[in-house]
Amino acid sequence: MSNSIELKSIGELLDGRYFYIPSYQRGYRWVEQQVGDLLRDLLCFADREDKKEGDFYCLQPVVVRRIEKVDTILKTFGEESINELGKNVWEVIDGQQRLTTIYLLCKYFIEKKGWDVEKFIKEEDGKELYHIGYATREDSAKFLKSLTLDVLSQENNHAENIDYFHMAKAFRYIEIWIENDGRRIHKRYGHSGSLDDIRHTIFSVLKSEKCTKEDFVQVLWYEVENNQNQDSIREFQKINTGKIRLTDAELIKGLFFLSKNFKHDSMDIEQSILAVEWEYIEDTLHDDSFWFFLQKKDNDIQNRIDLLFSIICKKNKGNKVGEDFKNSEVFRYYYDMFDGLHGDDLYKKIREAWEEVMILFRTLDNWYCNPIIYNYVGFLAQCGEDITNLIVYYYNLPNDATHDNFICYLKQLIKNKLKGISNKHGQIVISYDKEKKKVFRTLLALNIQILNEQNSKAESESSMYKFPFEKFCSQTWDIEHIDSFHTNGLSKEEDKLEWINNAMDDLKTQLNQEDKNKIENWIQNKKYEEAINRLKIKAGEEEIDETVKNSIGNLTLLDSKTNRAYGNSLFCRKRRFIINDVKNGVFVPLATQHVFFKLYDRTGTNRSVWTKEDMDNYKAYIEEKLSDFIKEK
Repeated sequence: MSNSIELKSIGELLDGRYFYIPSYQRGYRWVEQQVGDLLRDLLCFADREDKKEGDFYCLQPVVVRRIEKVDTILKTFGEESINELGKNVWEVIDGQQRLTTIYLLCKYFIEKKGWDVEKFIKEEDGKELYHIGYATREDSAKFLKSLTLDVLSQENNHAENIDYFHMAKAFRYIEIWIENDGRRIHKRYGHSGSLDDIRHTIFSVLKSEKCTKEDFVQVLWYEVENNQNQDSIREFQKINTGKIRLTDAELIKGLFFLSKNFKHDSMDIEQSILAVEWEYIEDTLHDDSFWFFLQKKDNDIQNRIDLLFSIICKKNKGNKVGEDFKNSEVFRYYYDMFDGLHGDDLYKKIREAWEEVMILFRTLDNWYCNPIIYNYVGFLAQCGEDITNLIVYYYNLPNDATHDNFICYLKQLIKNKLKGISNKHGQIVISYDKEKKKVFRTLLALNIQILNEQNSKAESESSMYKFPFEKFCSQTWDIEHIDSFHTNGLSKEEDKLEWINNAMDDLKTQLNQEDKNKIENWIQNKKYEEAINRLKIKAGEEEIDETVKNSIGNLTLLDSKTNRAYGNSLFCRKRRFIINDVKNGVFVPLATQHVFFKLYDRTGTNRSVWTKEDMDNYKAYIEEKLSDFIKEK
């Protein structure tokens, strides 16, 4: 039989067939956005009144290969399948995410009707949910089969297993979506918004077949010939034009795991080893503390292992640093590498290619385990540095080079990133109103350098510190004016009044009755500026030139949530906010803590204000800490 392509309704797949997920497939990874998009498409299609007879909703392709080996079936699906061998069994090359989500939807609707498996078969004239089994994730198949809304009500997020977590979250989200977005959409099309009606509408289009006159859903069913080689993947690429394409890594995985790549007498063992190594790399990259020391904030991708293949491809092809690849260019690089090879030549090339991946991964893991390198590489990544650049340099170091040689190179790159922030004497001259990007980099570099100076003096690795890039990248950051820059720029009366009330609360022990009476009188007459000025004087906050307030000595990094919470308050109020955040485990960069803990106050006599002297001391401290990066030598 040759490759075949046809449209199949979901109703046709509800015949109890078996879907086998091979070892090279990743686990279920759809998130709420993708589940919600599918539900929205299904409900909007079902509710449309302009449909013509024969219209249907078509899902993206499902690419399969028929399995006829009894031992594979028994090994994956267990002894209970012994009587089911007459049913179709299919290896899923692509479409696992869609098939699993459809399975979860049907399972949800069946449960909401109060049916069990037998009742579903009886009520739906022989229809039966298909089965999903995993070559290397047996427990995931059991979890999927046993998943119910009662299980989810036990407030377990199943974080101990990444497959469980995504399956449970998707299953739980179905009900949330129907109760919110589903009801809104159903009403928009003139329906009642009844939850039962919404469930019935979506379930009907899922289980209907094209032979009926009802609305139905179809998939592009792409069946690959049993003895097909890489060309089946190439054919699949041609038809995979849906919204969610296979990533380069998923296609490359198919190349690496083809049966002909392994020697027959050791194929099972070698495939298992490769699958374990692949999954270990994926799991490591899934750790945000690992990922965000390599990639800039908001620079995430669907399948993170793609980064390794992209680095290798870029390095070997000599692409310019920072140059983006076109669609599937990385996959084609590997396809061309293996194309036309057979026997020992193919076997050798596959192992060489995989060893290159493992060497790259071990290199990145080595950097990750060295706190000083970790901090410097992470800073460069947040500044947009292409990691390929670092890899090329690292690989070209002489055999007797040490970590110190590489660290010197990293420091030179950081110096380039901070170019132009200081004059030739090493005095920082950047200003908030003109060069916010450089200010941001300077403040981030300060936090990195404080940690690395501590690391260079540490007696053991256990006492060394890493900058938490995963927390840094999970938040939005502001460049905060330590002594509020905008107090006399408050435009709305309600904002001025709120500032006055907060300041009076902060200064209640410093205000005498005469002060209070005057301020109350100014408030009644809406003379807010006079009240603000009196409160700033009582707080000891001096009028400072605008240029000075915009200089680096009055700036620090602060997460947007905290910044919005205390607004343009007095320094003493801000200080209490920050101290409370630190006590409650909120991530506050170390340099920002130092500012609000008043560590730059040499006299140690006044904790409630941020003075011109504090600004000068803080600026001098930054220049000292960053001297390696900003002074000409």
